[in-house]
Order: sequence, then structure tokens, then C-alpha cells
Amino acid sequence: MIPFKYGRVVCGRDFCGRKASIKELSEYIRSAQNIVLQGERRIGKTSLIVETASKLKKQKLLTVDLMAIKSSNDLCHRIIKAIIQLESGGSFLAKTLKLLSHLRPQIGIDPISNLPTISIDSSVQLAPDSLEEVFDLIQKLNQKKDLIIFLDEFQDVLNIPDSKQIMAILRSKVQYHDTIAYIFAGSIRNQMDEIFINPDSPLFKSALPLTLQAIDENEFSKFIKNKFAQGNREIPDLLLTRIYSYCDGITGDIQQLCEALWSISEGGEIIEENHFSAAFELIFSREWRSYELVMNELTEIQTKCLIGLANTDGFLPTSASFLKHTGIQQPSTVRKALTKLQKRNVIFKYEKRYRFVNPFFKSWLLFKGL
Repeated sequence: MIPFKYGRVVCGRDFCGRKASIKELSEYIRSAQNIVLQGERRIGKTSLIVETASKLKKQKLLTVDLMAIKSSNDLCHRIIKAIIQLESGGSFLAKTLKLLSHLRPQIGIDPISNLPTISIDSSVQLAPDSLEEVFDLIQKLNQKKDLIIFLDEFQDVLNIPDSKQIMAILRSKVQYHDTIAYIFAGSIRNQMDEIFINPDSPLFKSALPLTLQAIDENEFSKFIKNKFAQGNREIPDLLLTRIYSYCDGITGDIQQLCEALWSISEGGEIIEENHFSAAFELIFSREWRSYELVMNELTEIQTKCLIGLANTDGFLPTSASFLKHTGIQQPSTVRKALTKLQKRNVIFKYEKRYRFVNPFFKSWLLFKGL
């Protein structure tokens, strides 16, 4: 069995460390303190919240994924579905369905997975004001069980045309839910700052900010070594340092690279330098279609800029040497391309450096010699 897991939530034995973060987050949740949790994609925000909630026996986690949300109607439906899923089989479910009868919810069983399914009549359109009713339902549910409300990828609420109205309604309800901890998590810092730090935002200073940093290298290296040892494989400390540095400490990326190294090696082997090329080729073979899809959507200038970032490790993209290397004439042209690439979530700015959201995409560009 492959011990490395990525692209999914992990908990229990598959969750590594972060004892201080769990303790801090637990204390805020018990105090019903609203929290803004920021951190890069795949750094482990969701896993941290799930792991923390699993240790708080008296409280239940209600998770609402807001990724790519487009309307207030969609927001209401996602929260309602999360409530129904949380209460599946519970006595509150019948009351919930009765309260939401105008939405014509239906509960069924998937014939393949045998898991419960929930659907809401898509023809019923909910206006922003309906959000008040939805949050009143959360308050009623909280009277039955202590809730933690986790709104994941919350920055995507900005995609909703009437986002300010939505956030104003949300604040008007949340500020009176003084026994519920709301966790707003996001991975795009400038958008989360726009929501919670901009004084013009309805949610300005409405939650305590926390930033999840990369996990401690020594702690995670021990975790990774033990995972390799489960399959009678050994990996030297020097290579673990190389992996950690390459992935900038992002746990999801580290797990992905380690899974590839595991898959191309055999029990009894020691992972060596020559294993890396095969591991990267395996990753490229799985992901090249998504890489090409991104490249096909870029303009010529954006492509030159992206390849330039890959070759210069993301530093000084408006310098004379960068312009010469890419053949772009003006720094202003580079800045426009960088903005577009950030909006497409291909790159992001971290301190003074532009980094690839997916580091393996960067390596693929270098491998292809584009």
C-alpha cells in the first residue's frame, strides 16, 4: 500500500505534527472566536481544521466548499446541502427538510457507492436575502450540537456579482452567533486581504487572522522517512532536504513527489539521485494534459513571461536581464502579463519572488525546453 497521500484531506496517522497550531486553533474554537486562516494551496489548511475538529469531541464540523462559486443562489444551496449531509440520519433532518420544503430537497442512495445523495431543485432560485434564512437554520442546528462552520476557499465569494451584499448579510448574522466558531479559509492572499483587511469591506476585521506556514522541515522529514520505511525503502537526509526545498515546504507537493519516488522504486532500495528523473517523468505523464491546456490559453507575451519565470526562479521579472532573456520590450508589458498569470492562478507572488502554484508545471517547462 502506498503510504503517501496528496490531493485529499488527511487526518490521524496520515497527519503530521502541527501540535502548536492544533492547540492554538482548538482554543479559539472553544472560545467561539471567528478565524481567517490563510495559507498556500496544498499546505494543509483543510487537513489542519479536520484534524483539530476530530479532537474536539463535543463539536461538529460543518464544511462548505466555496471554490468557483458564482452566485448567491449557489452559496445558499451549498450551505443547505452541507447541513443536510451533516444531519443525515439525525432527528434534526426531518425538521430541516420541512423548513426547506419550498426548495424540494430529495435524499437518495447512490446505486454504485451506496452512499446517501442530496439534491435540491435547481429551478428554485434563491436571492441574497435567502442567506438570512440559511444562517437562521445554522443557529437552530447549533442549539442541538456545538458547531464549527468551515467556509473553505472563501475568497471565491468575490466572484459573486452581489458579493458586498452577501458579505454584509453574512456579517449581520455571524456577529450574533456568539457560540459558533466560523473559520474562513483561503489560499489567495490578496483576495482574502481585500475581504478582511480592506476598510471598505463589510467583513473588515470580523475575524482573527492566522497564517499557516510551511511545516517544520525536521519534523516532516522524520514523517517522510517513516513512510518510506513502511515499504522497506530508505531515503537519505540530503535528498529529503532537496525535496523540501524544491517544494517550498508545501506538504501536498512533498507528498506528491514522494509518492512518485515510491512508485518507481522497489522494496529494499535506497532512494538515490537517479530516481528523481523517473519520478518527475511519472508526474509529467499524469499531468501533461493540464499543462498543455494552460499553455494553449496563454498569449505569446504571457508564455514568454512564464518561461522566463521558470528559468530565473521567479526573481526580478522586470529587470533588464529578464527582458533580454524573454525578448519582451517593456517592463509594463511584463507587469500586465504577471497580473494575468496570477488571475489564472498559474503563479503567485510571495515576498519578492513569483512562484508557480504547481512547481511540477515549472519543471515540465524546463524539461520541454520551451
